[in-house]
Amino acid sequence: MRKIILIVVGLIVLASLAGGGFAVYMFVFAPKQQEQPVADTNDPPPEAPVKRPAFIPLEPFSVYVVPEGQKPREVMVILHLEVPPDNVPLVNERMHMVRDRYIRELLRGDPIAVPSRFTSKDLFVLRDRLRGPTEEILGKGVVTQVLLLNIITQLK
Repeated sequence: MRKIILIVVGLIVLASLAGGGFAVYMFVFAPKQQEQPVADTNDPPPEAPVKRPAFIPLEPFSVYVVPEGQKPREVMVILHLEVPPDNVPLVNERMHMVRDRYIRELLRGDPIAVPSRFTSKDLFVLRDRLRGPTEEILGKGVVTQVLLLNIITQLK
């Protein structure tokens, strides 16, 4: 009888060790599965990815400025148009009209007053002057912004 009890206890211990080993393997060593969240029918649909704007370069334009205490002089400005990607074909199609209108706008009026040592930030008034002609040719909201990237001045 004693042998039977020892065999039964041995089998219980062996089964416990096997079960414990399996549990340790499942918790520690087994690869983890990602839980899939249950979709709620009332959740709004995910937002569409944001499209990055396109930047359309323009050839340099000539602008007259009057630095403080100096005579008027000509500088070249480098402009880009910031446009949503969907509007690029429309802007490219009408670019010849935009360029013509920009030239007329930049040649109209008095030279722009600037400090004696000026930077492109001092010519940001150009962006505001060109906003009207841009919307006139292309329509409101087609171009996000007229960007003034740089100015090129002649050395004395």
